[in-house]
Amino acid sequence: MRFLISLLNFRPGEIGGTETYLRELVAHIPSQLDGDEAAVIMDRDVAGELATPGLERIVLDVDPRRLIAERVAEAFTPYRCRFVESEIRRARPSAVLFPQQSIFPKHTCAPAVLSVVDLQHLILPENFAVFDRLFRRAIYPYSLRKAGHIIAISEFTRTTVIDLHGVSPERVTAVPLGMRSIDAAGVVPARDIGGSYLYFPAVTNPHKNHAELIESFAVLVGRGDLDAKLVFSGRKTREWKGLCARIDELGLGERVIHVGYVSSDRVLALYAGAEAVVFPTRFEGFGLPVVEAVAFAKKLIVSRLEVFAELGVPSRFQIDFSRPDELMAALRLPGPTRLERQPSTWEEHARLTIDILRTAARAAVK
Repeated sequence: MRFLISLLNFRPGEIGGTETYLRELVAHIPSQLDGDEAAVIMDRDVAGELATPGLERIVLDVDPRRLIAERVAEAFTPYRCRFVESEIRRARPSAVLFPQQSIFPKHTCAPAVLSVVDLQHLILPENFAVFDRLFRRAIYPYSLRKAGHIIAISEFTRTTVIDLHGVSPERVTAVPLGMRSIDAAGVVPARDIGGSYLYFPAVTNPHKNHAELIESFAVLVGRGDLDAKLVFSGRKTREWKGLCARIDELGLGERVIHVGYVSSDRVLALYAGAEAVVFPTRFEGFGLPVVEAVAFAKKLIVSRLEVFAELGVPSRFQIDFSRPDELMAALRLPGPTRLERQPSTWEEHARLTIDILRTAARAAVK
């Protein structure tokens, strides 16, 4: 069989944990093919950013902005992006994997398998701009109906897909994301922060809840309970300007550091040097920092979410980040945090993904 993986929606540096997912997926797919073939299709910018050894590369020599316009046109009108349809047809795939929640182009010559990372827009719509909500409502239901099978990145996400979109349970499989094989002992900890620090790796989107963390951190510092810095990494959105203003109002200018979007090696160094990893998010489809912090044997403190219980975070490390005393109590607990369930590996994730692609391809020829 021959499989095609679409990276036409991939925007390096802009999509948070989904970027780690896509990079790890394409890195581990080749070892799981067992005689089958696989190719990736991407635009020229992504091709320059992403190495895909072991996979055939189909590169569209097109401005990524045009592809965005094509996706929008397909979502809201009867328009068809026929030049991409033709490229996929020439690849002669047995099945196509769309790993970013929507099928583009909408018409493909082979069975589609869709990966869903979350449906946050249905649960916390206020976190999305009006256009983003309209786009998701236009294309996501279609994609869920069109897909021959759906991969959910956690059991929580699987249940969400079934309950909120009425998808038949047999069409959705939970395939958890993996934990990277990290030689934590071989990573040099970040030394340039200057003193102990709490680390939070996340794009500054509203649901990541930077604001609540900053408020509780300020209380603990003001009371003299905590002598540490707070370090953020990830893309800065328009939310960051307001967060900066609040940091200044609280007198935390020298204690809160945002290093921006940085390389994977830099992220690992920040994990390695942290006193604790904090993850105050209000919503997650999975939560990769959870398993990454555990790989570094760090104390991990998370919000109380169903998905974190699924991952096996002990209840004593799940807190309400609006309560400074709960944060301080968790920081005083002996570490490291050990998950109560064994995380999956990226090899397992890639193997199950290929198995689902094979099943979808076979079902289409019956």
